Amino acid sequence: MFRPALFTELKSYSGKKFGSDLFAGITVGVVALPLAMAFSIASGFLLSVGYTRR
Repeated sequence: MFRPALFTELKSYSGKKFGSDLFAGITVGVVALPLAMAFSIASGFLLSVGYTRR
C-alpha cells in the first residue's frame, strides 16, 4: 500500500525544524519578490502590470 513520505516525516517534525523551515520560507520570499520585480522591469513591463488586471 502506498504511503506518502509526508506522513512519516511529520511524525518526527519538531519545533526546531519548523523554525528552520519558517526562516527559509521568509528568506525565499524576501529574495523572490524583488527578483520578480527586476525581471519585470528588465522585460520592459511596468511593475503595476503584475499587480493589476486589465
